[in-house]
Amino acid sequence: MGGHRSAVGRTVICAVVSAMVLAVVLGGCASPQPPSTAPTPWAWEMPDCVVYQPADYPAQAHRSSVSVHAGVVVSEQVEQYEPGWGSRAIEDVWSVVRECASYESESFLEQHQVLASDFAGDESLLVETVRLMPPETQTRYAAVVRYGDQVVTVWGSELGPAAIQCLVAEPDATCPASQA
Repeated sequence: MGGHRSAVGRTVICAVVSAMVLAVVLGGCASPQPPSTAPTPWAWEMPDCVVYQPADYPAQAHRSSVSVHAGVVVSEQVEQYEPGWGSRAIEDVWSVVRECASYESESFLEQHQVLASDFAGDESLLVETVRLMPPETQTRYAAVVRYGDQVVTVWGSELGPAAIQCLVAEPDATCPASQA
């Protein structure tokens, strides 16, 4: 980790075993996704957005490692970039959220909005994603934090923006558990 503390270091981590096990704030422990030969997709990949073109986000070709820990309430993707590419990776997130701020697919309408920035690490942003799939609406919050050339994305569908932001910004705090 290059001397940097993981964004979700405290109560979120349940145990560290060879593959690391993520505790899901309110839902017990969950194992990392099983190994796959396919490359791990970028957390901000939006193939249903008509203007989304993977080549527009060059930092993704410079990921040296990726680990995903999917939980019941909170999930985390940790990406290590080649030296000097972490900052560009955050630029890519800003870019895709701006370019695909609102788009429609065959079955849903999705909207993205940056709610806060620069609250943790070297750079950070908090994004709200609303997916309208009549008759239901799904809202998800994600925090993206850069520590040098490591970028951590933490997201959850059952936690509100304050809870997600707290998980990455205040490592020793007791974070709120509600959607408020």
